[in-house]
Amino acid sequence: MKIYFFVISIISICLFSSCTPLKKGNPNRISIEIKEGVEADSIKIVSYNNSEVIIAKTGNPYHFNFSDTINDAYVIDVFKDGKKSSKKIFLNGEDLKIQAELSSGVFKIDTVIGSEIYYKSVDFYKTLHQLESDKIDDSGMNKFLLQNIKDNLNHPFSHEISTIYIERNKNYKAQLINLKSVLEGQPEALKEHTLSVNRTLDNLIKEEHLDLSAFQFYNREGNVSKIDLSHKGDYLLDFWFVHCPPCVRDHKKIGANLEMFSNHNVELVGVSIDTESDKWLDYLVSHDYNWQNYRELRKGNDLIDALDVWEFPTYILISEKGEVKTKFYSFEELESYYSKL
Repeated sequence: MKIYFFVISIISICLFSSCTPLKKGNPNRISIEIKEGVEADSIKIVSYNNSEVIIAKTGNPYHFNFSDTINDAYVIDVFKDGKKSSKKIFLNGEDLKIQAELSSGVFKIDTVIGSEIYYKSVDFYKTLHQLESDKIDDSGMNKFLLQNIKDNLNHPFSHEISTIYIERNKNYKAQLINLKSVLEGQPEALKEHTLSVNRTLDNLIKEEHLDLSAFQFYNREGNVSKIDLSHKGDYLLDFWFVHCPPCVRDHKKIGANLEMFSNHNVELVGVSIDTESDKWLDYLVSHDYNWQNYRELRKGNDLIDALDVWEFPTYILISEKGEVKTKFYSFEELESYYSKL
């Protein structure tokens, strides 16, 4: 009788407690629950690096089971009545649960359960906007950005922050080298991520040298000539053309601030891609732009090709020894650069 009771007890325990396996969620799953507003017609999530696309048309919660671990940047597209509301977010963790609302066609995330990086990214942008509002100096901002890159080095979010850092420091090689040294600590797979800034960073840092005396142009008289390189100092090459509105706007500012260049021992040299010499010359004469100006021959092996110029205006600062020091894409960038020297 005691044995019979013991067996029954064991069976009961197995049925109602530890012998029943607990159902665990898929660790690679993201669930989205619309808690307020209207339900979506469908929701699509795209993983940046793997380009994995998953669409859910039914549910609430809507479930998305990815083939890889959740440690990436994601784009969430929410569709309702033919309209789309998109959100880019950074996620990590397992079996994540997102609580959101969809009102007036706008998708808004309220809570993300299980992802540390999501809230770190939210806090980062909140602090960044506050620092910008407080007009923190460049040194303080760079320190803030580099520290956040280090703190998130094992997640693609570090590339997002690095992009902001590069945009602020693209004309300052020493600062870019600081970023390069930090990113060298990233895992190799992350260096190859879709959002990776490493190639851009390498291009900005690499040493470039150019022999300006090797290139020929048309001068104002229509003769083939070379740039006058008698100046002992830096040369600022201004790549432009007559029918380029931002080029024309910048020329007005340059003409009114020529002392900025002379104060920093810089020789300004205009290099135009115009093919109509009369219009080019009339423009220079009518505006009294008397600094060195030339037109590309457009016969191959031009300076714009050697320097890979495709955006106008482009300004390239070159030392008298031919070292390409930095590049700018507006007068405001030029002005900011020289104001900090």
